[in-house]
Amino acid sequence: MKEPKAGPMRQAMAALRSCEVFASLDTASLTSLSKLSVWREWPAGAAVFLRGDAGSHMILVVSGRLRLSLVSAAGREILLGTIGPNGVVGEVALIDGQPRSADATAMEPTLGLVIWRDAFLAAMDEDPRLGLEMSRYLCSLLRATNFQMESIALHDLRSRLVRFVLLGLKQAHGDVLPARCDLRVRLNQAELSAMLGASRPKLNRALHDLFDEGALRRDGDLLICETAQLLRIAEESGAVEI
Repeated sequence: MKEPKAGPMRQAMAALRSCEVFASLDTASLTSLSKLSVWREWPAGAAVFLRGDAGSHMILVVSGRLRLSLVSAAGREILLGTIGPNGVVGEVALIDGQPRSADATAMEPTLGLVIWRDAFLAAMDEDPRLGLEMSRYLCSLLRATNFQMESIALHDLRSRLVRFVLLGLKQAHGDVLPARCDLRVRLNQAELSAMLGASRPKLNRALHDLFDEGALRRDGDLLICETAQLLRIAEESGAVEI
């Protein structure tokens, strides 16, 4: 996996423009930020960083996928999520400089842009918009965390699964969803069950219940979703706010 031939800086600007954190920045700000970015790649299975490592940089994933997880004292792995193209990891450490709070592992060959904390803070002093956009993004992460905690605490597994699907659809297709749309879920059942706080057998039953009801249909690695039916299920369970 090599850098695109378009040139490191131009490709870095394109990657930054495609990332939610920096999408609204103007060309001048993106140019400055691209000059701070360094290309890096990791093979499948490589440890990108470990919990407790120095929080010295952020990574913008350009291609591939990273897995974020924790390992309990008993050796059980807890999946926090996965980060794919245009996603970022290490963004909290970019601001507070504290050690990593989780492990990050490359799930497949992954190409990313590394932005070092010292360079970013210096650039932020000259361009306060960088800090504002980062603050907005961190607020969205806090909202997403609250959403996940609420789902696990207040809703049954079927409702949590529906909320997960609807949130994924809105992230993929926008707030106005068509009557039928597809969702590519890049998590296997073990990973999805860990995110939803359930066992694999219970998740499998909840999925098949939604298949039987016609709310979901599988087409290869895609879920074909009947939006109105999913929204109705969410509303009936009190999980309508997505």
